[in-house]
Amino acid sequence: MKISFFGFCIAGLLVNCFSAKAQTQMLNDNQGKPVMEQNYIDVEGSPYLVPNWFPGKVSLVSGKTMLAKLKYDLIKDELLFQSPRDSLALAFVEPVRSFSFDTFGILESNLLPLVFSSGYPAVDEQTPASFYQVIADGKVKVLKRYKKIIHSDQVFNSATVTKTFALKDAVYYLLMNDNIARIKPGSKVILTALNDKAEKMQTYIKSAKVDYKSDTDLAKLFNYYNSL
Repeated sequence: MKISFFGFCIAGLLVNCFSAKAQTQMLNDNQGKPVMEQNYIDVEGSPYLVPNWFPGKVSLVSGKTMLAKLKYDLIKDELLFQSPRDSLALAFVEPVRSFSFDTFGILESNLLPLVFSSGYPAVDEQTPASFYQVIADGKVKVLKRYKKIIHSDQVFNSATVTKTFALKDAVYYLLMNDNIARIKPGSKVILTALNDKAEKMQTYIKSAKVDYKSDTDLAKLFNYYNSL
């Protein structure tokens, strides 16, 4: 996955993502457990959302808010942090509720900051512990699910098998009234789902010229609906 870098931090945009009462701390080795990254040694590419460590903010289920260098494993759907002592990868001892990055973007989403959260109803192969990118939050939520798989390729008449990490197409979900469902963003789907404000939404969609492939546009669209 390619990434684009931004030499600044977007201040103040994470206030609604984490409890304002939680005291932000730096993670230490005692809050993690070693991870066997060598499990992927025979697979080409990276299992992570981005291959490098980047500063991020983590909210634990306990309510604690932490700062650390993070990597998100899309194969295991697991967040890791870098040990400040020896730079090894550590998994969290306490369950993670949400995490975010605000200093880089990815080609698969033009929305910043990148905010991921769990705790949603089970759907498809996901459980309440599964992480989604939060595109829009409020009474109606738009969530985006990323996943990588290990693809095996064997050349004809050869015993050699090449394994590579492959990013699957992201899937969008709509969460409203405690019900979660997979959607393909488009005017018909959205107007049907938001039919209680269909007239206002149709006017907004026309005036804003919404690009349904743009996470930024989707965020603005649903944030508008949530404000009505």
